[in-house]
Amino acid sequence: MNLDDLKDVIKQTIEKSLLKQNKVTLTIEECAKFTGIGRDKLRELAHSKNSDFPCFKVGTKFLVNKEMLMVWLEKITKEGRVL
Repeated sequence: MNLDDLKDVIKQTIEKSLLKQNKVTLTIEECAKFTGIGRDKLRELAHSKNSDFPCFKVGTKFLVNKEMLMVWLEKITKEGRVL
């Protein structure tokens, strides 16, 4: 691999990373890493009919709206809610 090839690989990797950061939705796994809330708890919230957790289903996969997640986190913090 020459220097130009290496530069291209680095550039592509950085671009992919930036695109991921600007995602509008998160998977449950990404949400767990982003919030620090456990995967099992997030799955429980996602599956609960009475939950106000900001998620929706695509096929069998849950996605979390990132902007609404931030509002939800602020709300549950102000309420002092225990998850």
